[in-house]
Amino acid sequence: MSLAINKEQLAALAMKESMAWLDQRGVYYQHFPPDQIKIGTINFWPRTGTITVDGEGQRRAEKGLAGLEVILAAAATPRHRGTSSSIRGHSL
Repeated sequence: MSLAINKEQLAALAMKESMAWLDQRGVYYQHFPPDQIKIGTINFWPRTGTITVDGEGQRRAEKGLAGLEVILAAAATPRHRGTSSSIRGHSL
């Protein structure tokens, strides 16, 4: 068994971790396979940690889940009730 993880596996792991993080906080999101999460006007790419906001024209300086948390707090993103996967978001 190889201990090496390829880029595809790292991307999948980052996506899974990010989706679990958002679910724990009750944040509604959409998953656009393979690499993007969209939360309202906020775009997040878990593998790289890159964050953009629609209409801003450039990447945010904030990165990763810590940066996403700061941006979400500032944006006061609506939260959902319940834990159903159909409520939390969906893949397109």
